[in-house]
Order: sequence, then C-alpha cells, then structure tokens
Amino acid sequence: MLARIINWSTGVKGEATAIHFPDVRRLQFVDFGCWPCDRIYVCNTICNDLLKLCNGLNLDTLDTILTHLHADHYNLTSLTTYCCLLNGSRINTMNIYIPGIPHEPPEVRNIALGLLVLHEIVLKLVAEGVGATLDSIIKLFNIYCKKTPNITLLYRGDVVDIDGGTKIRVVWPPKKFPQKLRKRELRKLRKRYSEVLEALRKVCGSGSNESACKGIDELEEIVKMLGDELEKYQERKEHITISLESNLAKYLLLLPTTYLPPLDVYYYYPLFFEYLRSKSELMMALLRISDALNDFSLILEYHHYYDNKRSKVLIVIPGDNSDDVLNYVGCLEGKPVGGSARDVVFLRGAHHGTHYGEYLSLFKPGVTWLSEYKPEHSQYRLEYWSNTCTNPRLVITARNAVKTEIEIDNPSTWKVHVYR
Repeated sequence: MLARIINWSTGVKGEATAIHFPDVRRLQFVDFGCWPCDRIYVCNTICNDLLKLCNGLNLDTLDTILTHLHADHYNLTSLTTYCCLLNGSRINTMNIYIPGIPHEPPEVRNIALGLLVLHEIVLKLVAEGVGATLDSIIKLFNIYCKKTPNITLLYRGDVVDIDGGTKIRVVWPPKKFPQKLRKRELRKLRKRYSEVLEALRKVCGSGSNESACKGIDELEEIVKMLGDELEKYQERKEHITISLESNLAKYLLLLPTTYLPPLDVYYYYPLFFEYLRSKSELMMALLRISDALNDFSLILEYHHYYDNKRSKVLIVIPGDNSDDVLNYVGCLEGKPVGGSARDVVFLRGAHHGTHYGEYLSLFKPGVTWLSEYKPEHSQYRLEYWSNTCTNPRLVITARNAVKTEIEIDNPSTWKVHVYR
C-alpha cells in the first residue's frame, strides 16, 4: 500500500486528517482540530482510532502539518502524543510544518505578525479565565515524546521529501505576497487588526490579566522584533527551520493546557468554549484573527514519482484559502499540458468545503472530503459536485459520514471505506 488517508468529522467545523506511508514508516497528521469539539465523539472515537492506529504501526517519522494557525486545525494535536507513547522508542524524527508569513511587502508581514501577537494575548486571557496554563505544542511533544521536533516554515517552491518516491510540493503561501492581491489583502488585514485590537482594549480596560494585556502596549516593539527575526531566516536558501528558543516559536503553536490528553479534550474544552461564549469580545477576536490569516494557509500537493522524472498527483490539500487566492493560484499554475485537468486520488475541500476557486478546477479528484456539516452554519460549494466529470467519482461530506479511509495501492488503484 502506497498511502492510507483517514479523515474524521470533529464537530461543527474542524479538520483532522492522518496520512500513513507504510513503506517508509511515516505518519502525518495534516491538521487536527475542532470548533467547537464534540467531546464524546472525539474521546470515544478519535482517541480509540488513534490507539489502534499508532499501536499497530512501526513508525520512524511522525509529522504534524498545520495548514492554518487556527484552533479548529490544531487544538486536538495533544492527542497525537498517543503515537509517541505507543511508539516512542521507535520514532527517530519528529517534524512540525507550518505556513510561513510572507516577508514582503513589510506592511503585510507586520500586520500578520501583529495578529499573531494579539492571538497570544487572547489565549492568555482565555487560559486565565478557565484556570489553565498557556504552553506551546512543542512542550507537549517534549514531555510525551521525549524528543524535540524540527519546526519548519513552508513557502511556495519548497519540497518535502517523504521518501519512497513521494514528495510534497508547497504551492502556497509565497515569500512575497503578489501585487495583484495586495490591496484587497491589506484592506482585510487592517480591518481585522483594528477590530481585534479594539475588542482586546475593551477587555483589558475592565481589569483583566495585567501581564497578558501588557502585550498591547508593547505591540509595535514585539512586531519589530519578530519581523527582524523573520528577515534573518529569509536569507537562507534551504528550508526555513526555526529555533525552539526563537521569539517566532514563542508566538506560534500556542495551546492552553489543563489536563493530560485525552482528559484535556474531555474536561477542558467544554470550559474553554463556555468561557468564550460568555466573553463575546474574545470569541470575536479569535474568529477575526482566523479570518484574517486564512489566505496564508498552506496549499499542498503530494506527488508520487515513477520512471525517475514523471509523477502523478496523489493528494491535494488547499487549506482555508479564499476564492480570490485559489483563483490567483489557478492562474499562476496554468492549465496542465494538453489542457485537461489532472487526475488526483484525494482532494480535501478548501475551508471545510465552503470555498472554491480556479486552482481546484485543475484537478479531477477520485475522492473528495468536505468536513463542514452544519447547513445553518455555511453551505458547501456546489462546484465540488458539478465542476468535474470523473467516473467513478465520490464526494463524501461530514453530514453523512463520521470518518473515511482511503487506501491507495498505486496512483490508479484505491479503495474507500465510509463510516456513518
């Protein structure tokens, strides 16, 4: 078997995908989160699945890929430590891959970094409100996996070699944000930044956590420090792997923690969401930050190479990017040679199946997974059904399945299991 893909439905919205490459003993979690969490389902189903999955594998490499730095993509990451507890002595390498922040133009970079600083302030306030501490996901891996992960910022043009003939091509985000999208992106970033800053000043003005709120007064200084650090990393020609002691690492991958997994999900998350419901300013701030940073999501293509040079696309994961970005990337990529769309085994819908753009029309997926499941929350894009003509073709949604498994024997042969 070349690869096995598992997708879980985790709640109103969220992404949780695991990809196992048995021949090279490598397991990847490509996002692992929910918003809000169905704690009974998560603990009874996902935890049990992870126990079975990790207990039965002989792993050498464990990867965590976060396409988007938002809670519904990463707040279940603590559960992946099961794979360390069950395979800890055999796992030799741990990697965390996250989207890089474009370093040009400086204004886009600085507002994006400012939103990450404000995100830390929000999480500190939430953690204080529920009696939790604020730690990095990195710390969880250090504790439970007894290993220090490599943290890599991914940009367009980077390639991650999975081994065994499979490589990940990074399509987005770019190091330099394109001129065509800048005006629109800056308008959105400025608007969201102002809204979040106003909401936090209102919360902090009511006498909340002084140490957390201190970051608002130091915002410009912190953003400059992070910007200078990011610029130094940009000078490297190879993958940008950031130091665990760096200031950038401090403001990335943050997770309020109270209990050991899976008790954190079962006991802590209900408190987390209940507290947010009572603090509308903080809830709004988190949602605005997420919306602002959507267009820096990773777009990933998994290519399997054969005959030395030729390749076929196995998997496409477009993150939470907007229609505008997906349309721009579609033009950037251009039509494949011959003009027809490329066959791909598996496509995960953009922004949980609620976004669609020209880039996705470049592919003819055999299996598509859409994770959003509340009709009153948002609607799936009909293009996932109407814009392709492959046969056989299967679109699976979280409204009619709680889990899917796709076993890829080769780029032309695969099996699908649907769990209701």
